[in-house]
Amino acid sequence: MTTPADTIADSNKNNPYLKAATRDGVSFSVMMGAGETYLGPFGIFLKATTLQVGLLATLPQLFGAIMQFLGARAMPHFKSRRRFIVSGVMFQALVWIPMALMFFFLGKGSSPVYVLIGLVMLYRGANGLVTPTWNSLIGDIVPPEIRGRYFGHRNRLTGMASFISLLLAGLVLSFFEKQHVVEIGYLVIFLVAFLARADSGRWIAKYSDPELIILPEEMFTFRQFLRRSPHSNFAKFVFFFGAINLAVTFSGPYFSLYMLRDLHFSYLQFTMVTAAATITQFFTYGYWGQLSDRFGNKKLLNICGWGVTIVPMLWLFSTHIGAIILIQIYAGLMWAGFTLAAGNFLFDAVTPPKRALCVAYQGLVNGVCIFIGSMAGGYVATHVPASYTIGAWTWHPVSSIQVVFLLSGLMRVTISALLLNKFKEVRPVEPLIFRISALKPIAGATFHPFTGYVRKYRSNLHRMNGNHTRKP
Repeated sequence: MTTPADTIADSNKNNPYLKAATRDGVSFSVMMGAGETYLGPFGIFLKATTLQVGLLATLPQLFGAIMQFLGARAMPHFKSRRRFIVSGVMFQALVWIPMALMFFFLGKGSSPVYVLIGLVMLYRGANGLVTPTWNSLIGDIVPPEIRGRYFGHRNRLTGMASFISLLLAGLVLSFFEKQHVVEIGYLVIFLVAFLARADSGRWIAKYSDPELIILPEEMFTFRQFLRRSPHSNFAKFVFFFGAINLAVTFSGPYFSLYMLRDLHFSYLQFTMVTAAATITQFFTYGYWGQLSDRFGNKKLLNICGWGVTIVPMLWLFSTHIGAIILIQIYAGLMWAGFTLAAGNFLFDAVTPPKRALCVAYQGLVNGVCIFIGSMAGGYVATHVPASYTIGAWTWHPVSSIQVVFLLSGLMRVTISALLLNKFKEVRPVEPLIFRISALKPIAGATFHPFTGYVRKYRSNLHRMNGNHTRKP
């Protein structure tokens, strides 16, 4: 049976603006996979300290958040949102060129690392400046009725592009590592990132560019946003999201350092671990998108918000690459649902004229939380004891960063327990019912978490196959 949403989805298959947005996302993801994924390892290659690794991961994000704020405040004065976005994107693309060449002029050491941090600040700042405007424009382009499925489909393609590009970039680095000229590998992958972002700008130039009308009463200051937060559903979501990211970045920037410095992973091993999460996201984004449309984003945040809490603590149990890849597969599954639901929740919770400001204020809160979390994690990693004794049991962590992983997990659990139930779904959706569909003596209980969904899918599949399906 075809639903109204399916009809709308079919009618938008040939929408040139949606196609352009998808291709923009694919090119952007190539830049992310081939370039941004390896900024941390590049800093480590330049001999960054633990503190510098934290600064590289978070100071540019904080600067980007400030630029988001400025970009949103300036947006009512733009004659063309599309033209402004393309300008910022092309500037961001150009920043990859000095990053690709800097080793050949500056070499390694503390000073080159700080130059890299400055360049990444420009890179993040350009992206932050256009992010509220891009969110405003894409929200006008994508019909609300298919938003979950569209972004699920788009994220699936961007996930595959990110996976392929980061895998190929890892192979390039691994090849030049064996030739003892890793700097040539970074030159190659960063130039690919430049070309990919430039291509992304080319596709953004094909977006529609409807006029944006913002009435004076629809503008509000950050102070007003904070003052309304105790009674604002969206503000409660923003502070939950920011707090979770504080806990995530308490450990997040140091996974690369842990693998490359403490576990002595090669670039190929590092790439395999990173790719495991990315390919999992590719296979699950479409599924999460359908569930988002049908059951709402808050329910996905409830499931995945708790799911991501244990990810860093799982890293304590093994240093074997096979176990770590399994952890990354689980992390990819949970983060795919979490990021999709969090992004779509903003579109649902905020009216279009206020969207850019809300994106900017969310980005500002998030940027501050990310900076605080990373700096705190870096401080803890350099000041904790080498062992811990409780009674007759003594723990000797492989690295002080493992302590950071443990604390990050405990912080995530606490934040989810305190804040996840403070905000609610903002649109009418179907109830989510967990029911036991079968109970087997060996396999145990099996669940259909989404009532009727699996049954309907199988029924449609059987009807499509018709008489062509044969039993083995």
